[in-house]
Amino acid sequence: MKVRVRWNRHTLALLAIVAGMWYAAEAQSNGAAHLIALLTATMGLLSWLHARANLRGLHIRLIGARPAVQNAEKCIPVELRATGAVSPCGLEVYVVGASTPVFVERVPAGGAVVVDLPPPLHHASGALQLVVRSVYPLGLFSAECLVETSWVRRVHPEPAGDLPLPAPVTSRQGDAIAVSSSRGNTGGGDDFAGLREWRAGDSPRHIDWRSAARGGPLMVKSWSSGVQGVVVLDWNALTLDEPARAAQIARWMEICEDEGKPYELHMPGHIIRASHGPAHLRRCLDALSLQSGTDAGSALSEELQTGKTDSVLSLEQSTFLPRRPLLFLSLALLLAILPLHGYIATAGLVVCALCLIWRGVLHMAVPHLLVRVGVIIAGVTAVYFNYGELGGMEPGIALLLVLAGAKMLESRTPREFQVLALIGWFLAFCAVLLENHLARSVWTVVVVLFITACMVRFRRSIPGAREPLRITSMLFAQALPLALLLFFVFPRGLLDLGSALGRSRFGETGIDNVLDPGNIATVAQSSGVAFRVRFPGGTLPPNEIRYWRCLTLWNCEGMRWTHGDRLSFAPQLPRPQGGVDVRQIIDLEAHGKRWLPGLDKPLMARIRGESLSPEFDQSLVSPFSIQNSERFEVVSYCELPTGKDPVRDLPESHREAAMQLPANISPKLRQLTDYWKSVTQSDEQIVQIALNYVRTQGFSYTLEPGEYKGPQALDDFFLIRRAGFCEHFSASFATLMRMAGVPSRVVVGYLGGEYSEHNGGYLIVKQSDVHAWTEVWLKNYGWYRVDPTAALAPDRVNIDLRAFLAGGAEEAERQRRTLWGRSLQHLRLWWDSVNYDWQNQVIDYNQEAQRGLLESVGLRHSKLVLLIPSTAFVLVGALLIALWLRRPARHADPWMRLWQRACSRVGKAGVKTWKPNEGPLTFARRVAEARPDLSPQFDPLVAMYVSGRYGSSHEVLDQFKAAVQRFKPKRLTRSS
Repeated sequence: MKVRVRWNRHTLALLAIVAGMWYAAEAQSNGAAHLIALLTATMGLLSWLHARANLRGLHIRLIGARPAVQNAEKCIPVELRATGAVSPCGLEVYVVGASTPVFVERVPAGGAVVVDLPPPLHHASGALQLVVRSVYPLGLFSAECLVETSWVRRVHPEPAGDLPLPAPVTSRQGDAIAVSSSRGNTGGGDDFAGLREWRAGDSPRHIDWRSAARGGPLMVKSWSSGVQGVVVLDWNALTLDEPARAAQIARWMEICEDEGKPYELHMPGHIIRASHGPAHLRRCLDALSLQSGTDAGSALSEELQTGKTDSVLSLEQSTFLPRRPLLFLSLALLLAILPLHGYIATAGLVVCALCLIWRGVLHMAVPHLLVRVGVIIAGVTAVYFNYGELGGMEPGIALLLVLAGAKMLESRTPREFQVLALIGWFLAFCAVLLENHLARSVWTVVVVLFITACMVRFRRSIPGAREPLRITSMLFAQALPLALLLFFVFPRGLLDLGSALGRSRFGETGIDNVLDPGNIATVAQSSGVAFRVRFPGGTLPPNEIRYWRCLTLWNCEGMRWTHGDRLSFAPQLPRPQGGVDVRQIIDLEAHGKRWLPGLDKPLMARIRGESLSPEFDQSLVSPFSIQNSERFEVVSYCELPTGKDPVRDLPESHREAAMQLPANISPKLRQLTDYWKSVTQSDEQIVQIALNYVRTQGFSYTLEPGEYKGPQALDDFFLIRRAGFCEHFSASFATLMRMAGVPSRVVVGYLGGEYSEHNGGYLIVKQSDVHAWTEVWLKNYGWYRVDPTAALAPDRVNIDLRAFLAGGAEEAERQRRTLWGRSLQHLRLWWDSVNYDWQNQVIDYNQEAQRGLLESVGLRHSKLVLLIPSTAFVLVGALLIALWLRRPARHADPWMRLWQRACSRVGKAGVKTWKPNEGPLTFARRVAEARPDLSPQFDPLVAMYVSGRYGSSHEVLDQFKAAVQRFKPKRLTRSS
């Protein structure tokens, strides 16, 4: 029986989804996206093997035509037997030309299922074609096998008629009449008439067993009825038309059977000798059906004559949708879209979620067409107003959510829900594009497997989650090694995309070209990672100089500062002798802007193979926006100026920008800065007196200082409320420095970082480490960092913000020393190291990393060359899995399984292999002849097997199993 596997519409949808996944992974250079795309593709490929194996071990045969009464419901009995280890599932069996197929949920491995198929609609003579079709397990491929056979059905005439039964003919006493055992007769009262050949249906009680034991043919004892005679039913004696004649004779047969009278049938050309019983009745009815022309042959419809058997499976078009699988699929899709919250417009998420709940969870009816169209129009309009466009990654995902919701509303058949499941695969994949963390990738894989289990469940009719989960786990276990191999060798950069596909929405960082009061405080308690830093030189800078510069703000508006205009570059002086250059490798999370962090002050950077120099304000600017995670290298000079090194003059354009002030300066603040100038003799002294003012005048460092708005915000903070966060202190301090005649600017970045000893040691800088400080120009120092926050709260420099707000350095140290504190810290750092490994080994495995890996093992890196091992891996993996799927069915008898294992070990010891038709005692004698040394071990095993399997000692199965496990015969060596 030949099995043919073909593609269908869902196959094309799978190819489109995998292509979309690969495009997004290439555009983002996202290793996790590559891995999930490969996993999806390999699972789809392996489903082809499973679809083929689902029918490959299936044997189909007609089990005989069971006679039926004329005008009764007709059927074709067919046996489906599974000879392989795979249990065929989700089968539709039908006769070509029949009206409806029969669905078979499962044929157990090694077992058989009998189904009654409707016959063809149009009757003709010729061959009969049986078709078995299935889209199991995932519906991505259609498997089909065709069996051609001949079939004739006996349709017995329906008993009818009211003519009297012919009188028995007593002159036929000597005719052999087999006594029916069903009536309990034993021949008493009748004369023995001799022996006749055995016929099917005769009672075993009347067989001449003595003659059979002497080697003669199987004969049956018979008697002659001397009392009642024989009823002769003659076809030619009736003058009715053929159908009525056959019906009347069938009625007479029925009467004779009820009364126990023997009857003889005379048909044109042959005679059926007198007897009675079920076998005799069937022979007579078969003769009547042939004579009257009521036999039905096989059906040949136009579909059979043209060879067209590729219509869509009726199960796919069925409107019956099991409630529980539909609920599970809806929940899986809701889990797929849950991680998109915060990245995708709320309109798309809400529309999709409401539609899933309406149809899947509440199981409501399909709404009117106008309602479905209105949902699409409303969803698309809301997405457009959210984004202002319909292009880009986030608007595209939002539109896909709207369309998925509308598809859910109109879905009625399993075929349509198959499309929804494939869309769910892609929506789950989108979560990896929006965030690269390991937890998000694991979530995506779990949701994909959940949706896959729903797809398997839709192909089965019996309830339960065990089998779908088993099949899904098997597919995943087979696809994962193949996907991992392809992850390392499948060529990257095949698409040669010129622009990255990045997201446009990011988490709050607090770092922007505008510093407003409250910007930084809103994200100061975020536990999100901003970037991680490795120090290849092995030198970890002390905490007090871990200022990570990101942006420099020049334009002063009081408490509000902005980036200002781009200024000219000032000539660089040689670096002072004795300084330390610190090299950093920074893994920066996506933030959607162009600033790059670097340890203050950066000297150079390198990103994507391109060298960067600091801007005129000592900040690093990327040539592109950071839409995805990026790794780059920075070299910084980390020594504060000592006042002894040569310092150039501040360029006039820079001085003017560093002295610019807003027009609405408060007279009270002017008086304060004038006083500072009057009691000091240098800019250094002005800085010191201002810092003393902050320390001694009741200022407080708090995360919730309240709002400072309007022109009076600076006065309100510095003269009245005096409560603020780092941004308030740095912005106001820089403004007052300008009022006192000291050039100043504000720097925004990060402060500190938590050190982890895992993976060789690295620094974790979180969003809660965001910080702002002031830089002033001093004649002998140049740009000099002044942190008014450190002057007011020095512990803030040495510990992170949350620990500082929780009680200061002493309280933080006390909590760290507790067992609970140490355990939580260790667990948190370990999990971060796992995420960092995931970032390094998977996310950042791009074209350059692939080239380095292959060159390290001596392989040439070429896109075309890499296709060769990739294809080889796929073919070898598919071949191994195909061979595993073709394994024979496991024997159902545990005794036989253990016996076969024992015989296999004997065969490996040099004895000719045991044959299935060979008895255990015969095999034991042959073993004794070939290997006498094995008899002491093997004979007790044989005795235990015979007594347990063929006797009554079934309780020794465990003992027999233990004995087989202990039985390990040694092979014969050449010397022996």
